[in-house]
Amino acid sequence: MEKINLDALDNAIISLLTKDGRMSIGEMAKQLKVTPPTIRKRIKVLENDGIFKVSGLINPNRDQEMITALVAMSIRSDGKLDQILDKISRLPSVAWAAVVTGRYDIIAEVICVEGKDELYRFTSETILKLGNVIRSETFILMRSKNNWLRLPKNVEKI
Repeated sequence: MEKINLDALDNAIISLLTKDGRMSIGEMAKQLKVTPPTIRKRIKVLENDGIFKVSGLINPNRDQEMITALVAMSIRSDGKLDQILDKISRLPSVAWAAVVTGRYDIIAEVICVEGKDELYRFTSETILKLGNVIRSETFILMRSKNNWLRLPKNVEKI
């Protein structure tokens, strides 16, 4: 994957949208002293290059049933850790997954909107079906601050 250098304007646009994802193009242009078409073009390029994505976030502390957990996994990779990471990252309930250093190979953030039963299924069935997980350890987030979450794909909270 090619590294892309962001300039001061790109960083300023990202900063404004991070603070207020609903800020208008006109307001950003006014604050950054550039034209609205410049802002639109920059946002489009950032999105198309996979650098930036505007997304709605939820506060997990406001939902009594929702459980957020970090699931650390030791993997038998046979040289295919990237492919296994890709499979894990696409599992239902997984917000993100990453290869890490330390005792475990992969850590995934798992968001269970159906509560502990969903987390149990994830740790006792879903990841075991991959066939590469040797051992896992689950860390349930009991209380957090500034932890706004994006619901994983394939998850619908009604």
